[in-house]
Amino acid sequence: MAEGLLQAMLPAGLRSQVEVASAGTHALHGHQPASHAVTVMGQAGIDIRSHRARQVSRDMVADADLTLVMEKAHAQYFNRMVFWKRPRIRLLTQFDHRYEDQKPPEIEDPYGLPLESYEACLRILRPCIDGVIHWLRTHEDFTTADRRDA
Repeated sequence: MAEGLLQAMLPAGLRSQVEVASAGTHALHGHQPASHAVTVMGQAGIDIRSHRARQVSRDMVADADLTLVMEKAHAQYFNRMVFWKRPRIRLLTQFDHRYEDQKPPEIEDPYGLPLESYEACLRILRPCIDGVIHWLRTHEDFTTADRRDA
């Protein structure tokens, strides 16, 4: 859902500079998105039916200029994967301005939960993705030449 949302919201001026890709720590490689995810994203005007799950790899994390995670455990897992290189690994909610003065929450994976959980997840994701886009536009050391994954 986050990948589809970021791809849909990414301004045209950044589309040629940023590659958006997702992978999971426990992904069932090749699986389609959950039907509730397709429904919720479709209601938001975003078609994610062609998405296929894939397992994250060390190379994906090491090669990315920015790795966004939903849970702190994911960040810890990715940092252990690439102990020799410290890529930017950030909790997605760190980009939500509402959490600037407090500890940002984790985003619960709605997989297997009712439709309402997917709707709630999308409501959490939107301001986070807005913040990511703002960061991509303004972060000084994230130069155009260095942009790969977000």
